[in-house]
Amino acid sequence: MVKRQIKKCNENSTGKEILINVGPVEKRIAVVRNGALIDFFMERKNPEYSAGSIFKGKVTSILPGIEAAFIDIGYEKNGFLHVSDIISKGAMLEELLSNEDAITFKHKKSGGIPKINELIKKGEEIMVQVVKEAIGTKGPRLTTHISLPGRFLVLTPYDKGIGISRRITEKEERKKIRESLNKVITLSKMGCIVRTVAEKCKEKELYSELKYLINLWGKIKSRAEKQAAPATVYEEYGIVLRAIRDMFTEDVKKLIVDSKEEYVRITKFLKAFIPGFKSRIKLYSEDTPLFQKYGLDKKIDEIFERKVGLKSGGYLVIEQTEGVVVIDVNTGSFVGKKSLEETAYKTNVEAAEEIPRQLLLRDIGGIVIIDFIDMDTKDHRDKVFNVLQKKLQQDKARISLRSISQFGVVEMTRQRMRKSLEGASHVECPYCAGKGMIKSVETIAIETVRKIDNILVKNKKRNKVLIVQVHSDINTALLSDQAKMLSDIQRKYRCKIELKVGRSLHLEDIFINEK
Repeated sequence: MVKRQIKKCNENSTGKEILINVGPVEKRIAVVRNGALIDFFMERKNPEYSAGSIFKGKVTSILPGIEAAFIDIGYEKNGFLHVSDIISKGAMLEELLSNEDAITFKHKKSGGIPKINELIKKGEEIMVQVVKEAIGTKGPRLTTHISLPGRFLVLTPYDKGIGISRRITEKEERKKIRESLNKVITLSKMGCIVRTVAEKCKEKELYSELKYLINLWGKIKSRAEKQAAPATVYEEYGIVLRAIRDMFTEDVKKLIVDSKEEYVRITKFLKAFIPGFKSRIKLYSEDTPLFQKYGLDKKIDEIFERKVGLKSGGYLVIEQTEGVVVIDVNTGSFVGKKSLEETAYKTNVEAAEEIPRQLLLRDIGGIVIIDFIDMDTKDHRDKVFNVLQKKLQQDKARISLRSISQFGVVEMTRQRMRKSLEGASHVECPYCAGKGMIKSVETIAIETVRKIDNILVKNKKRNKVLIVQVHSDINTALLSDQAKMLSDIQRKYRCKIELKVGRSLHLEDIFINEK
C-alpha cells in the first residue's frame, strides 16, 4: 500500500458562524456552517496551565535513560522536558501552531545529538513553555523554545531567522514579506514565523503586531528576572480570545456571544488586532439560550455517542481505545434498490463524508482504522477513498493516510490538536466498573441548570416554585460549584428553586416539577 500525506486546501464555504456561550464555570464555542456543527471547544473554570503559557521552572530530576527531565513549574504535576524539545524548535511549532502554519526548518548538521545532562543540570532555573496540557496522570509537555503567537506573526525570541507558512505560495508575496521583516533591526537577535493569515497583509499591520510582541517579550523577561522559580511569567489567552485570534478569518461572516462582559473583552481585542472585523460581532440578548436557539445542545451531545447515524439509514460505530480508534461502517436499515454492491457503495460514500467531521469534532488522534463495508468493484473502492481524502483536506491536523485495501480497510494517523472533550467532561462509569463512560457530576449539574432555564423561559409567570429532584452528588454540586448559576436564574425569573435528593436516582436522572 502507498502511504500518502494529506495535502491541505482551503475550504469552499459560504461562510461560517462562531457562537460563544459563556456561563459562570464554563465557556463553549461552536463553529457552524449552514446549520451543521463543524467544530466545538469547551473550557471550564481556569486550567492550571494552558498550552502557550510560559514559566520560570526549576529542574527537579534528570532521567538519562529516556533523555528527559522533570521541571517544577509551581503546580501539582511537574512538567516533562525531552531532549528533542531543547535542541529542536520544529517539534514545538508543530504543536503550538496548526498545520496551516506549517514551516520547513533547516537543521544544522552536528556531530550527534547531545545528552540531556549535557544541556541542563538538576536545580537549574530555566524558562519553559507548555506545549501540551497535562492529560490524566501525565504532566504538561514543555519546550525551551519560547514562542509568542499573534494574529499574523509568531515571535521566537530565542531562535533567529524568518519562517513563512507553506500555505503562502506566491513567490512575490513571500519575497515581499521577508524583505519587510528584514528591515526590522530587532530581529537580528530574534526570529519570527509568518502565519498564513498574513498573506496580503499591509506592512504597517505586520510592524504594529511585531512591535506589540517584542514589547510583550520584554515584559515577560522582566517578570522572570524578578521572580524565583517556580513562577508563572505569562498566561496564554483563554479559549475565547485564542479562538478569535486563530479562527476569526475572512470566511467567518458572524460571531455571536451571549455575555456582555465577554462581548466588551472581544470588542477591545478586535479593536487592537482586527479592527475591520468589529462589525461582525453581535451580542445575543434574547431569553432563549443561544445554543438552544441554534439547536446545538443535542448536536454537542451526539459528539460523545458511540453510534453515529447516516442519512440513508446506515451508521458508524466509533470505538476508542488507548492505542487505536476503530470506525466501523454499517448499512443499518438502508437496503438500497439495485444490488448489495450498490448499497454498500452508497453507504460507504456517506460514511467517507461524515468520518472527517467526526474526527474533527471529537479531535480523535493517533492511529485510526476505518472498516468500510466490503466492495467487490475496485472503481467503487477508489471513489470512496477519493471522497474521504478530499474531505480530510479541510482538517488542519497533520494526517497520514494509506490507500483503501481490497477488504475496504483504511489505515490513517491524525495529530490530536487539543485535550479530549470526552476526557474533560466525562468520567469512568461507576455503575459498570469502568467499561463505559457517563457524564461527570459537573456536566450533569450544568445541564440541570440549563433544563431549569429552558422550562422557565417558556413560562413568563413570575414567583414560580420549581422542585428539582437529583442524585445527592448533583445536589452537592448545585449548592456549591453551580450555586451562582442557580441564584442568577432565580433572580432573572423571580422564582424559587427547591432542591431535593433522590436517594435511589441514577447519577444522570433529573426530575423537575412545579409546586
